[in-house]
Amino acid sequence: MPLPIVSATTPLHEAARELGGISVVTFNVLMPNSQDGWWVFKYYDAEVPAEARTWAHRHELFRAKLLFACPDVLCLQEASEPSFASDFAFLFQAGYDARLHRKTRFRPATFFRSDRFDLVADRHTDRALTLLLRPTTGPMVAVVNVHLSATPDPKRRFRQVFDALDGLRKELSRRGLAPGDTTIVVAGDFNGHPEGTGTDTLLRGGTVGPDFREPGHPDTSLSSVPRRHVFTPLHDAYRDELGQPPITLLGSRLMAYTPGPDGLPDALIEAIDAIYDRFRGEAPVLTWPGVQAWARAINGAERGSELRKAVSRTTEHPEPHLTRSDFQAIYRSEVAEGRFWSVQHDLQACGVATEPERTLFAASLDRIYHSTALPLLALWDPLTPEQQRDLAERKLGLPNAWHPSDHLPLGVILGLGDGASAPLADPR
Repeated sequence: MPLPIVSATTPLHEAARELGGISVVTFNVLMPNSQDGWWVFKYYDAEVPAEARTWAHRHELFRAKLLFACPDVLCLQEASEPSFASDFAFLFQAGYDARLHRKTRFRPATFFRSDRFDLVADRHTDRALTLLLRPTTGPMVAVVNVHLSATPDPKRRFRQVFDALDGLRKELSRRGLAPGDTTIVVAGDFNGHPEGTGTDTLLRGGTVGPDFREPGHPDTSLSSVPRRHVFTPLHDAYRDELGQPPITLLGSRLMAYTPGPDGLPDALIEAIDAIYDRFRGEAPVLTWPGVQAWARAINGAERGSELRKAVSRTTEHPEPHLTRSDFQAIYRSEVAEGRFWSVQHDLQACGVATEPERTLFAASLDRIYHSTALPLLALWDPLTPEQQRDLAERKLGLPNAWHPSDHLPLGVILGLGDGASAPLADPR
């Protein structure tokens, strides 16, 4: 019998209370920009009003979404350390405690309801934050919040997950506890489709050894020795229940300009040339004042990766300037580094995107794994029917005026073993 799907119009914590379980949500929040992340406005399609891209607008969307769901455990990715306390003050005021990863710029942060859990320990490894939580009823719960590396390095992603689980083993051993004395949730942004990956194989209880290869990296060995974790195999909540990974990243693409396996399409190169000609003016090449004007047009100020690359290229010439091939190379580099969203914004900001037809780019990057001892009671649908129709009909993608991130959150309700039959108090 299919498990219930909790609608986005139903508070997740209320459904968890009715089912006698705990609710867990994971959400890559796309670097909050109250103090950092100035470039986030470039993720939006041109038709989204400027005021809808501001942190004030995004903050209100986060506040409304997260407090309405009010999960027992909330795993966020891409939190910003300088503004963390103010960015998410509304969660602390609602009764949450939290731990923020001690390192990296885009940090995992795990919130938990202080009236539901006591924090036993926290461990900080490469792009993974592990909290050991003792609930008011039921077994100990270890929550591993990951934001795996986005670089084309499957070996590092595998090590990030293995080291987090091995660190949990060491923490339990230090406390005189066996692996079976705790249940596990691993949630977050895995930065890749799960099929055939070393991380998925490891989490599901498989062995990853020297001969293991991921489909997209046939020449890369993930480990010089056989690796497996000491815990019981974990389940991928959404994929095991629905039969396929959920779509968690959605972005609009201008079809005529979208790069393909054969490189940049002619229409994109022509649009890049049109930007060059606009800021070149009557000069034979793009002079430094033109470079500065271009940077201000696309980034709102003289800043950004495009300008840094321009600076490095202008120094190759006696008089600072960019040739047409220099300019094309900058944008080829941006695409190669995965910033097509930024390139598309530049086409629109400079008025050279003449083909309006859009499609949606979709990927499955986020997941929630759980122990068998934490049985899956329900899944969460983060989108209302109206929002689903908006995506399907307008193909506007994320983020947009009603959603503050390029990722969709995932949520589950899990049973607490022997304590699952005890109703949990309403957190409001």
